[in-house]
Formats: sequence, structure tokens, C-alpha cells
Amino acid sequence: MNDKNWNNRFSQCGRRTAAPEISWLMAQALETPGLISLAAGFVDQESLPHHVVSSEVNELLNEPLSGRAMLQYGTTQGDEGLRRMLNERLREEGVLHPNAPVDASQFILGSGSQQILYLLAEALLDEGDIVLMEAPTYFVVLGAMQTRGAQTIGIDIDEGGLIPERLEQALQQLESEGKLGRVKMLYCMTYAGNPHGVTLREERRPQILNILRYYRERGFPILLLEDAAYRRLNFSTPPAPVKSLDEDNDLVLYTESFSKSLSPGLRLGFGVGPKEIIDKLIHLKGNHDFGSSNVSQTILKRILAVGAFDRHVGLLRSVYQKKCDIALDVFSNTMPPGSHLPRPDGGFYIWATLPEQFNTGPEGEIFQEAIRAKVLYVPGSLCFSPDREESACSSTMRISYGQIGEDELREGCERLAGVLTQYAGAAQ
Repeated sequence: MNDKNWNNRFSQCGRRTAAPEISWLMAQALETPGLISLAAGFVDQESLPHHVVSSEVNELLNEPLSGRAMLQYGTTQGDEGLRRMLNERLREEGVLHPNAPVDASQFILGSGSQQILYLLAEALLDEGDIVLMEAPTYFVVLGAMQTRGAQTIGIDIDEGGLIPERLEQALQQLESEGKLGRVKMLYCMTYAGNPHGVTLREERRPQILNILRYYRERGFPILLLEDAAYRRLNFSTPPAPVKSLDEDNDLVLYTESFSKSLSPGLRLGFGVGPKEIIDKLIHLKGNHDFGSSNVSQTILKRILAVGAFDRHVGLLRSVYQKKCDIALDVFSNTMPPGSHLPRPDGGFYIWATLPEQFNTGPEGEIFQEAIRAKVLYVPGSLCFSPDREESACSSTMRISYGQIGEDELREGCERLAGVLTQYAGAAQ
């Protein structure tokens, strides 16, 4: 019998892959003229460094040798000079342990750190494997892990980040169920994370690494994927990464993105970690794209060399801190009693927990009323692993103050506060 339905011809991986939740949220914004989005995790529009990039690109292109070189293919792993530069910078910043056997060969450049995350999932995960991650977590990563057929399990966080005792309890439970051997990875955003805005406390960093080291010594290696996308946007001096404690370079793969700290249009991020894993990522990346944009890498290398990157990051911290203050100023006196909005440690997200009777989910009355009021947020339920009961996460929301200007931000927060005040009054 002939079957003309392409859906029945997809691979298992293809069948497991759904449209990212971000695509649905962006569609809501496009379909509602005049809507203010407090959902988009985009960077501040006005601070994008177009003058700096323009100047450096013109200078590079005006020189025939550098101009032609940047327009040619690069390497799959990434520009060696840029990888050397990153290695030197990370050592100076204390990101790498002084004795760690790391050089440029343990770095890989990707098209944003998101590609590094996906490549790692492709390299490590088979169907039925387990990934531990914060609860709540970066919802785009949930999709990448689930596409590989992995089971994701949330580990509780508080205002100090991932709770080591809860991690230990989860691993003990998995061992009692005979599933410990399927645990491949712990994913953790250690700085001003998306969506929660929390930076992992300094004293918890060695505790988490020691837990993983204990299981590795017993023959159950679990890789810590340390996502430091927002490290440079912390509002105060942050603690050193967990990677800085990884003396043998065998337990942590550290990633950073230049999307948040410089420009998402350049689409560059990097990973550094155990050589066997980096080598495998390079092999897989060769099947994806032969290497990320050589133009972007050349621009980034130049911006790093002339000090423009560090100056830009300093500007961004002040921009986002001011926007954070604006949003919290609106919400501080308007959120329903019993709400909890901790001040984020950096980045551009506020995580709000409302009273239990508030259903902030995409099908709930609050979300629909917010759309009618022309304001959009991310329902918190999208940021939890499927292992969590829906009722435990249906009264949360992520509010982003990243992209929009200050006046529009204040207006959007006032609209959302009005919706919540109206709902609270009706619920009494």
C-alpha cells in the first residue's frame, strides 16, 4: 500500500522534534499589532555596537589580504588565533584552573552557544538517557535534549541557584532505580540564568563538582555542561566558574555566548572542555556546516584585540541594571499579595512566582487577558521538565527587560501589572 504522508517517513529524531516554544511566542507578538513583548530574550536594541563593527569591518576589507581571508572558508573547529586568544583571556580571568591541561585545541567555536549545546546532546545522548537540569531551566535546551530522546529531570533551585542536596538526592534515587548509568549530563546556567536570573552561590560550586567527581570515581561519569551565557552581564563581581575548579579538565564543558555580550547577529559562541568531547563535537560540526562564519570570527578577533569588547560589556551591565530597576519599580507596589519577585543577579530576566490560584499558563485566563491588553510574557510552565507536575509551575512567569526601550518597558510592565491586579480583584 502506497503512503503519501511524509510524516510517516520522518526519523524517530524528526518525529520527536516539535517547533520551539519561542517560535510560538514570537508568532503571538507578530499577530498582535501594538503588543509590547516582555517575553523576547533579545538584547538591548539601542546598544548594539554597529559603529564599532562598521569601523573594524571597513578596516579589514580595505586591506586585500585580511579582506580576502575573512571571506574565505575557515576551519571546522574555529580560527586558531581566536581560540588562542580565548584561552589566554579565560586564564587571565580565572575561568580555567591554573594547572588544567587546556590549550587552544580544547576550544570549539560554534554558531552561538546554542549550537554547542545541541552538538553535545548529539554526541552524548541516546534515546532513554537522562539529563539533569535546573528547575526552572532554559526552555530551548529542553527541546534540544528531548529531540535526542533523552529524559530530562529537574533539580530544585533557590535564590542561591541549584541546590547540591537535591542533586545528590536525585542521583541516589536514580541509582536505587537502576538508572544511574543512563545519566549523561547535568546542565546548569551558573550566572544570572535564563529564566530565573540567579547566579550559583560560590560555596555551592565545589559541592556540585565534588558530587560529580564522586560518581565518576565509581564509574559513572556525568558531564557538567556549564552554560555561562550571562557571566559578563552579572551586576556585581561574580564568583569564578565551576570550570575553574576542574583541575584535570575532565568533568566540565564550559560554554559562553557572544550573542548576549556583543551581538547576536554575529552568531558566535564557544565551548572548552575535555579533549575527547571537543574532538567529537568537531567531527559532528563538520557534518553540520564545516565551521561557523569566518567573517564573524575575524570581526570578533579584532574587537577583542582592540579592547572594544570589554568596553561594550561594561556599558551593557549599566544598561540592563537600569532596566531591571525600572521593571521592579513598577511591580514592587502592584503585584498581588503573596507574589515573589527576587531581584535578578544580572542578565535581563525577572522570575515571578504568583499565588497558587494564578494560572499563568498559555491556555489560562491571565495569559489570554495579557494578550488582549497587548503585553506578552513567557508562561513559567514552559521552563520546567515534563517530570514536574503542572500545578507546581503554573503560577510562574518570566519577564524580560532586554530588548525594548525604557519607556516601552515601563508601559509593558504597567499593562501586565494591571492584568494581574484585575485578576486578583476578580478572584476575591
